[in-house]
Amino acid sequence: MITLRDLLTARARRFEREIFLEYGAEQFSYATLDDRTDHVATGLNRLGLQPGDRIVLLLSNRPEFIFFLLGAPKLGFVPVPVDPAFPPDDIAFILRDCSASALVTEKQFRGLKSGIPKTTCWIEVDDDFLAEHPFQGPVLGFWPDLNPDDPAVISYLRNASGTFRPVVLTHRNLLSNCNQMIPPFRINETDRFFCAAPLSSLDAEILLVLAPLVAGGCCILQEASSLQVTRNICERRATVLAGPPRFYEMISSSPEFGSADLSACRLAICHSGAAGDRMLKVFQEQHDALIVEVYNRAEATCLCCANPYTGVRKSGSLGIPLPGLKCAIVDAQGRELPSGARGEIAVRGPNVMKGYYRDPEETEKVLRGGWLHTGDFGCMDPDGYYWRL
Repeated sequence: MITLRDLLTARARRFEREIFLEYGAEQFSYATLDDRTDHVATGLNRLGLQPGDRIVLLLSNRPEFIFFLLGAPKLGFVPVPVDPAFPPDDIAFILRDCSASALVTEKQFRGLKSGIPKTTCWIEVDDDFLAEHPFQGPVLGFWPDLNPDDPAVISYLRNASGTFRPVVLTHRNLLSNCNQMIPPFRINETDRFFCAAPLSSLDAEILLVLAPLVAGGCCILQEASSLQVTRNICERRATVLAGPPRFYEMISSSPEFGSADLSACRLAICHSGAAGDRMLKVFQEQHDALIVEVYNRAEATCLCCANPYTGVRKSGSLGIPLPGLKCAIVDAQGRELPSGARGEIAVRGPNVMKGYYRDPEETEKVLRGGWLHTGDFGCMDPDGYYWRL
């Protein structure tokens, strides 16, 4: 298994001048992505950071988010994306909880500067940060070895009780999950992924940034608050979308939807809930765009199950397990139950998280007997499709 650094190097060699990232009128090739992430890693190293140090990313949807998300792990630094919409108290809590060594942000968040620890480096990227110390100049000549099981990102998620759970995902977790979804969705280097979801969302990071990187495709980055999503999808000739049900409701309710040319869009991944029969019908009948309903869990990196792109799709179901991943319905003792029985959904595979950051007790509660116990309850039908109860 390779690391993110290995992947970026390999993709830069294979797709050197192909465009990986589009942002407005800006375009960044695979070679440019590799170069800019090298400069990010080198600059963080010049600041005196050590492997394992946490780098909080408090950024809107902009290319610099991706440069730091992918660049920091090149030297073992661990990015911690934070939703800019979080209240200041939540942002301050995450900074303290992960003992952040650096905060990468924008001028609009300067009001938070007085509240962060003095030991935390403040990095602004509004201007050309690569022209400023410590990111300017040559990159490192020697790159130390990385382990695929090293942490590559920490994602703070709020559970039903309102408590944050920091999920630690490794290079192996991230790349395994991307590789698991590529064959069933028929993803390849011709695909153009449309990203208007906040990059602070783990689902956006996996489905709309890392998946195209692994496949050799293109990420079309938009501001998360864009009011012209449907028009932009058409104009950018996006082939793959991803979002929760409300994302597709927003698209279908836009004035442009009925007359929009969505002929390029072949796949729309609906996560975090069922799209519903009406939505599935509207997209497929009006635009021949296929919405695929899936099951995602952050503790399993992202996707666990999906309705197949080609084959039987059961509306409202979670779908079938992705290749290389095993799911089961288990009882309170962790014993696997037969088809039709109701129990807890458990997941096993290389995509299952390393654990919760600095919380071994909670980690032990959900990682038992080699399985991730999701806390979601459901059943499996005779065809192997999973359903949430």
